[in-house]
Formats: sequence, C-alpha cells, structure tokens
Amino acid sequence: MTLRSFTVNDLIKEIGVAALPGEKLTVMGGDTVRVHLGVEYRGPAIDGAVWVAIGRQNLGFAEDFVSGRIPVHFDASFDFVPYEITADIPIWDRPGTNYDIYAKIMEIPGPDIFTGILLNVIDVISAAEFRNFQITSYDKV
Repeated sequence: MTLRSFTVNDLIKEIGVAALPGEKLTVMGGDTVRVHLGVEYRGPAIDGAVWVAIGRQNLGFAEDFVSGRIPVHFDASFDFVPYEITADIPIWDRPGTNYDIYAKIMEIPGPDIFTGILLNVIDVISAAEFRNFQITSYDKV
C-alpha cells in the first residue's frame, strides 16, 4: 500500500472552491478556473462557440487567461429553452490581483452575445509566497 501525503493546496484542488458572481476567487498558477454559464435560447437550430476570458477591463478587455473556443449547439425551439455551458480556463503562474472575467457566444448569425463583465473577481497568487520571515528569538544552549 502506498501512502500519499496531501498538502492543504492538494486538498483544496481536490474539493474545489466555488464563488458566486461578484465574489472574489483566489487561485494559483497551475489551477483551472471552471466557469458555469447559463443562457436561454429560442429560434432556429444554430451552431456557435463560447469564449470565456479572465483579464483586465481598460479601454478594451485585455485577455490574460482564456478558455479557447468551445463549440455549442442550440436546438430549434419556439419557446425559450435553458442551456448550461461549462468552460475551463487554465491559469499559469502570472500573479496579479483584481482580474476581471467575461464570456461571449460567437460564430452565430448576427453580432456576438456578451455577458456583463465581472470586475475585480479573480486573484492569482504565486505557487509559493512567504510573509513575515524574521528571527523571532535566539538562546544560549
């Protein structure tokens, strides 16, 4: 039998940490942010793609971490039908605070459909950080 030791970070990654829209989520390089999207659709059957990005909103949106293109299909319907879409965004070691996040449906007839931008909701910390390193005492023994 092989015993494996777990660090707190290993356990957090196994359990997962969720944040509601507007709440701050803190992640490290090597983590994946899973974004859950919801939309209701009615109309003819169409194919498109979803794109989710974490970055910074300035004059435009500077994308630092992206999901990449996620194919989606919407069935024909006369009534609004709810769809749930999941997008995974890999995070690399690029520490920073107050990253923003948005999503869009693209490659559909007409203009892209955008969510609102959630501001200051992701912090990326380094895989190793130290704080308050100091000599606390010394003795003769």
